[in-house]
Amino acid sequence: MKKRIFTGILLLSITGVFLCGQQRPLTTLFMTNPFIINPALAGTHNYFQVFSNNRFQWIGFTDAPITNTLSVYGPVVKYPMGWGASLSYDVTGPISIGSLYGAYGYNYTLNEDMKISAGLNLGIMQYKVDFTKITFENPDDQLINSTDLRETAYLPDATLGFYFYSSTYYAGLVVNHLFNNKIKIGADPTGKSRLRSHFYLNAGYKYYINREWAVEPCLVLKKVFPAPFQLDINARAWYRNMLWGGISYRTQEALSILLGYVYDKKIYIGYSYDIVLNPLISHNFGTHEIMLGYRFNAIKD
Repeated sequence: MKKRIFTGILLLSITGVFLCGQQRPLTTLFMTNPFIINPALAGTHNYFQVFSNNRFQWIGFTDAPITNTLSVYGPVVKYPMGWGASLSYDVTGPISIGSLYGAYGYNYTLNEDMKISAGLNLGIMQYKVDFTKITFENPDDQLINSTDLRETAYLPDATLGFYFYSSTYYAGLVVNHLFNNKIKIGADPTGKSRLRSHFYLNAGYKYYINREWAVEPCLVLKKVFPAPFQLDINARAWYRNMLWGGISYRTQEALSILLGYVYDKKIYIGYSYDIVLNPLISHNFGTHEIMLGYRFNAIKD
């Protein structure tokens, strides 16, 4: 049964309609490292940060997705700008997607507490498919009618982001896969193997109850055509800006438990456990995601 489900997901992913149209790897801990979604975060702090995000999806499911991301970003010392870079590798059985991006952000001060930033990611994506690892009921399937059973495609890619923020609240807008490149792997009779632009709208607010406690609700609205909208609703409770815990709900997909710790305002640790809410729930033991981060010393006032 797992084999049949995986094959169905695989076929959808190769034709560019991966999991209801989502072609971007999912992340539950986006609020701990928003730079992996929005390049406009580059330069919004006066220090550099480095983060590692590791997601292990659908534990117990054969050839389930695994996503690893490493990112670093920070300011330019003498100018209201920032830069960063991110490296990611996503593998689902015989399909692997690697990407490398460089980011630039420009920050503009509106007043003493409010700022706005615009950012651009430019990079390259590598798609690999090993058809020898796939068992099809019909060996003559057009999808694998190729002389090369291990195919690789390289695609230029770009993301545009905007970020409005203050000391307690923020909002962002992101559009990625700007070029809508066609993925030339296999014989695709549907013509759908193309990167589709994904739109993200997110917002959050951190409310301080007193000197020790704070609550932070946030949300992300996602859209890629022709898939329906997807909404992530999250809430975290903070204790002394050091310990936090919360819950997250992703429509049509999962309910998550969130935990985290910040040591000496330098070391960040985050963990999430997703409980699947769709028909795959009976075929896996949930999804684990781990985030590790480090904040360097301030380099500008």
